[in-house]
Amino acid sequence: MSNLGTGGGLSTTPDMVGNKAPVLTVEGAKARTAKIGEPVAFTALATDDGKPNRKNMPARLGGDYSLPATANGLRVSFFVYRGQGSAVKFDPTQTETWENTRDGGNSPWSAGFKTPPLPEGNRWQARATFSEPGSYVVRALAHDGGLWAAQDITVTVSK
Repeated sequence: MSNLGTGGGLSTTPDMVGNKAPVLTVEGAKARTAKIGEPVAFTALATDDGKPNRKNMPARLGGDYSLPATANGLRVSFFVYRGQGSAVKFDPTQTETWENTRDGGNSPWSAGFKTPPLPEGNRWQARATFSEPGSYVVRALAHDGGLWAAQDITVTVSK
């Protein structure tokens, strides 16, 4: 799924004109099983057209960076979309996918956020460890600062 939200092809910001959503492919099965405490590996391949231009957030918000400004540049995060999020720990810690504007946050909307470098081969990897049984939907989200694409993986966790 993808979103033609802010910063799309109709944007008037020069570096966003013609922007296309990232292309995202999650490797492996879209339905998985795991046991409590057993790490589950996720890998996503994401590419982008390079629009909008890569931009980090300034150390302080204000001026041209008044809300809802965001860092630009391709990034991928895995997060719990459905299920008990507090029962899941990701390694490495993932970039927040919501508009957390607090200073020093791990969100592309927070002051001082730096867009991470692209990993080798554009392959983002993470492991999730579940501490409670249940059904979880883990979403991979590729975002370029204007448009996004997402894919879901259902993980059924047992004792």
